Amino acid sequence: MAKTFAEQIVDLKATRDAKFEEVKTIGQRSVDENRSMDTAEAEQFDTAEAEVKRLDADIARLSRLAELDKASAKALIVPGQANEPARGGAELVPLQLKTVEKLDPGIAFARYAMCLTKAKGNHELAARLAEKHFPHTESVVKTLKAQAEGADLASLLHAKATVAAGDTTNATWAAPLVYAQTFMGDFIEYLRPRTLIGQANFRPTPFNVRIGGQTSGGSAAWVGQGKAKPVTKFDFNATVIPFTKIAAIAVITQELARFSDPSAAALVRDSLADTVIARIDADLFDPDLAAVANVSPAGLLNGVTPVAVASNTIDYSDPASVRCAIALLWAPWDSTYLGARPAYYTTPAVARQLSLSREALGTVAFPGMTPMGGTLDGVPVRVSQYLANNGGSGGAPFILVDESEIFLADDGAVTLDATDQASIEMSDTPAGSSNPAVAASSVNLVSMWQTNSVAFRAERFVWWGPRRAGAVQWIDGMPTSC
Repeated sequence: MAKTFAEQIVDLKATRDAKFEEVKTIGQRSVDENRSMDTAEAEQFDTAEAEVKRLDADIARLSRLAELDKASAKALIVPGQANEPARGGAELVPLQLKTVEKLDPGIAFARYAMCLTKAKGNHELAARLAEKHFPHTESVVKTLKAQAEGADLASLLHAKATVAAGDTTNATWAAPLVYAQTFMGDFIEYLRPRTLIGQANFRPTPFNVRIGGQTSGGSAAWVGQGKAKPVTKFDFNATVIPFTKIAAIAVITQELARFSDPSAAALVRDSLADTVIARIDADLFDPDLAAVANVSPAGLLNGVTPVAVASNTIDYSDPASVRCAIALLWAPWDSTYLGARPAYYTTPAVARQLSLSREALGTVAFPGMTPMGGTLDGVPVRVSQYLANNGGSGGAPFILVDESEIFLADDGAVTLDATDQASIEMSDTPAGSSNPAVAASSVNLVSMWQTNSVAFRAERFVWWGPRRAGAVQWIDGMPTSC
């Protein structure tokens, strides 16, 4: 009877062990006699060693073959007893294979948007379209099915009231939430590296909490025997983290969302991403953006006086002048505990000039810099083209931030709705309002139905704010050219 792979492996291992003992014996003989191997011994050693290596290779190959053979083995089913319990009481159940697609970040979210587009916001129709065109994107199919059955994802994602416990088998509670968070989180992961708050290492905090902070320290003194002890005091503040959301509307043509075009999903994804990125990056450091209660946070530069540096004293051909200007940003922190997690923020134009700057002998002045950011003396530099709108004085802002002193509340989800039955005010400063007392007339209304377009409304809950005053310093008017 022919040997099995396992039996052959056992025999080979026994042969290999015997051959290895022979190698050890030859080597030990010369060691015991305190000499090197002679020609005959060296030849015997090399031959035996080669045999050991050959046996090791054979054993490894047969072991892999045995594993493959085991994986391809079929269960023995006795004719006429297919439904009988197998050994141990377990029933024979047909194996079901599930095809799982490996998608680029954000593509599942784009497919969800495309289905809503074609269905004109009808979740029941969108679910059927998802089953037809993207059957292997389970998160999209099951989310749309749940919404068709009445699940309100926007409420689920931000539910704060006391509700009945949910589980992942409930068609309109935790199950759709799990699937929705899968592709929404995937989209957020795609979005984060492209936004400033995604690159930043701010201090995370939850929404709807009150955080107390200490703004000054106490003092102590040496006290003589029998003398009165001095009294000290501390100053405190409190920061309330409210719910605020960014809502953006992106308009695309229905042709863009064609299911037949493999690149359509990427185009839709990028359109949605650009919509959210533009608003976040433009507002994060806007010096003119004041906080609006329960609507939006203030720009981190709002109310922060720029460091006094005349732009004509900064010359990229003289790296020392650049270093002196940047050093002024750090001066306010010298007498504080700020600066634990510093980072610079600026525009690609400034980053490009820093990367091109050269010393007198032609060496790179700031070797860690590239046109897309990098490091400056070990401190990370983050860039965004939207910061170009935040500067005055004929240049761009150059900002120093202690990221450990900036609160960031972010729920990590984007809720999405789509329609082709609306007239959209095509403006980045819309005047429309649901309150007739404050609504203004608009001349930029465009019909989605008439132009064969679809409007997406993307909403993301996010808030930021400084933990302590002085956490942000900036130069207003950093040169963008030589």
